[in-house]
Amino acid sequence: MTDEIDDLLNDDPALEDDANETRTTRTTETSDPSTNGVPETPVPSPSTDPADGEIGHVLASEEIMIGRDDDNVTAFIMTDERETVRVGDYVQIPYPDSDDVLFAATDRLRYEPYTDLDDKSDTHNHISRHRDFDESEFVLLAVLDPIAILSPDASTDELELDRGIVNRIPKPNTPVSLSREDEYLRTGLGIPDDGVFCGYLSVGGTEMEIERQPFPYYLSNPGIDPETTEKQPGEPAVFRHLLVAGSTGKGKTHFTKNLLRQFVDGKRYPIERHETGETVHSRLNVVIIDPENEYWEMGVDPDIGEKAERRLRRHGIKVGGVDDLEVFVPTVENVSPPGTGTHQSFGIPFELVESRPQLLMPYQPRETIRSALELALDSYFDDGVEHEPPTYEGFKRYVTNDRTLQDDAQIANQTWSAMVRRINDTTFETVFDHGISSLPELASDMFREGQVTVIPTSHLRGTNERLVVLSILSYIIENKIDDHHVVDPIKNTPMLVAVDEAHNYFSEPDLLREQYIVRRAREAVKQGRKDKLGLLMITQNPEDIDDDVLKQINTNVFLGLREEIVEKVPSVPREFKRDIPKFGKGQAVVKAPDVESVEVMGLPMCVTKHGN
Repeated sequence: MTDEIDDLLNDDPALEDDANETRTTRTTETSDPSTNGVPETPVPSPSTDPADGEIGHVLASEEIMIGRDDDNVTAFIMTDERETVRVGDYVQIPYPDSDDVLFAATDRLRYEPYTDLDDKSDTHNHISRHRDFDESEFVLLAVLDPIAILSPDASTDELELDRGIVNRIPKPNTPVSLSREDEYLRTGLGIPDDGVFCGYLSVGGTEMEIERQPFPYYLSNPGIDPETTEKQPGEPAVFRHLLVAGSTGKGKTHFTKNLLRQFVDGKRYPIERHETGETVHSRLNVVIIDPENEYWEMGVDPDIGEKAERRLRRHGIKVGGVDDLEVFVPTVENVSPPGTGTHQSFGIPFELVESRPQLLMPYQPRETIRSALELALDSYFDDGVEHEPPTYEGFKRYVTNDRTLQDDAQIANQTWSAMVRRINDTTFETVFDHGISSLPELASDMFREGQVTVIPTSHLRGTNERLVVLSILSYIIENKIDDHHVVDPIKNTPMLVAVDEAHNYFSEPDLLREQYIVRRAREAVKQGRKDKLGLLMITQNPEDIDDDVLKQINTNVFLGLREEIVEKVPSVPREFKRDIPKFGKGQAVVKAPDVESVEVMGLPMCVTKHGN
C-alpha cells in the first residue's frame, strides 16, 4: 500500500508530509508490535487452519476484564468470518488446561482502522478519490457479553454440562467459536430439553440451525410422569402466568394460538380436592375470553401439508385442531350470537351480585350511596327473595316498592334516589338474567378438565361487554382461589384462563368495579401455583395492565411493539429494547423463569385453523 500512496501523491507535494508520516507509522507498527494500533494477523497456512466454527480470538491489545458490575471481553474476527458473525450470536471460549468454556453473547460489532491512516485525514480523502477503499483496511471486533461458565459433568460419560457464574477471566488470544452444539446452547441459555414449544431460537430474525435443523425453544412445564405417576420436578410455566404482547399485524393471535395448542396435550397436574384434601391428577381446562371471535377455529385442522406436519411433530410440536373444544356464548337482550358454528348459550344471573356488589358500581360512588346499595342488596338476598330465584327485575321492584328499608336505615331521600338511579342503568337490564341456562348451571360443562372452552364476546359492545367479561372473570377467579362456598368443577380443576385484549379488564383501575376485579386478579397471580390457576394475558397495550399484576407474570413474550410502549414496560429485556420496534411478523423475545432472554421465530404456519 506504501507504493500506491507514492504513486497517487507524485503530483501533490502539499500532501508529502502526511505521506511521510504514514510511512513512518507503518514501519513502526511492523517492527514493534507493542506500539499502538492493531497489528495484522497473518493468514494461517493449511496446516494451521482454524478449527471448525472458529471465528477469531480474544483480543489481547485491549483490556480483558471480568467483574461483578462490568465486563470487557473483545474478540478479533478473522477476515473470512466477517459475514458469519451477527449481533446476538452465541460464542464459546475455552479455558486453557481445563474442559471449561466461557459462554457469551455477541453484544456489539465494530470496525477499527488497521493503521493510523484512517478516514479523518486529507491523505485518505485524496486516495479515496482515486481508488475505492474496502473493509480489508479495517479490523472487525466483537464485544462479548459473558453469560455463564459451562463445565462438563464429571459423574457421567455423556456430554452433560453444569452452568456456573462467570468468575474467571478468559486468556488473551484464546480461540473464539460460534456455539453450535445443542447441549452448550441449552445449558448456556438455560433452555429445557422439552416442554411447551414456543418457537425456534433465532438471531436477527433468522432461525439458528444445529446440524441443519432449527433449534426449538421450550417452556418448562412439568406435570405428572405418565410412567411413574410421580410429580416431575420444577414449577409448570402454565401456573406462573404468561404475557403475549404485540402490536396489530405482528402475528399476536397466530403466535398465541400455536402456544395455547401446545398446552392442550393431555398432561396431568396434581391438585388437592378442597372438600376432602385428597390429591388427584387432573388435566388442564383452558378458558379463552375471545373479544374478536378468533379462537373457536382452534377446533379445526389446518391445511399445512403432510411434510410440514411431520417436521413439526419431530420437534414435539402438537399439530391439528383441538378435539375437545366447546364454544359457550354469553346471551344478552336483543343481541344475536356471533358465527361460531355449534355452541351453547348462557346468561349472567343476577345472583352473582350477592357476593360481588361491585358489579353494580361501574363508577366511583360516594360512600353514602355505596353503603345504601350494599344495604339494599343484603336485605334483598336475605329477606326479599322468598319462593323465586333472585333476579335483577325483582331487586328493582324490591327497592322501588318497599320504602321500609330506607326508613329503618334512616337513609336520606337524596341518597336513596341517587342509588335508585344507579340501579336503573339499562346495562344491568340488558345483561342480567337472559338465556335458557345460566353460568353456574353450565359450570360442570364449561370448566371440565381436558377441555378448551372458548367464550366469544365480539357480539357485545361497550359497557355490556365489560360487565359480561368482568362477571365471568370474577366468577372463575373467586371459585378458584377462595376456600369457602366454591364451585367444585372450578376449584378442583387445573385451569389456564387466556384473556385477549387483557388491557381492557386488568388496567390500573379508577372505578370501583374495575378496582374489585384487579384486586382479585392480584390475588390470583400470587396464588396461582398453589391453586393451579394460570393467567395468559394477550394485549397490544401491555403498559396499561396493572403494575402489580404485570410484576407477577413470569413468562413474557414480546412481539413487535411501538418504541414508546417498549419504554413503558419494565419487563422488556434491556438488550432487546432497541430491536423490538423493528421486529417482523412472528419475531419475538421470550423471557421465561431461570432462562436467559432470547429471540425466537414463531412458526410461519398456524397449527390449528387461523382464518382471520
